[in-house]
Amino acid sequence: MTGDELKNTFDAWQISAAQGAKVLCLHTSRVSEYLGDVSTIPCSVSFHVEALDLLERTQRAKLIAKRLQRKHHHG
Repeated sequence: MTGDELKNTFDAWQISAAQGAKVLCLHTSRVSEYLGDVSTIPCSVSFHVEALDLLERTQRAKLIAKRLQRKHHHG
């Protein structure tokens, strides 16, 4: 997965990069590195995105909303 592909995913999910970081349980600085192609996106992150994309849109939206309600990063 490339930074552009990750950005396109966030766009498709209608969330910002900061929200994407929260959904994927990553620090925003790490997501910025991925989006700028400064760091390689690990397979675990790519697989996480792929799994979320396999969910039906309503299910995915509910899960994203639930993750965005968390107060802070748990990882």
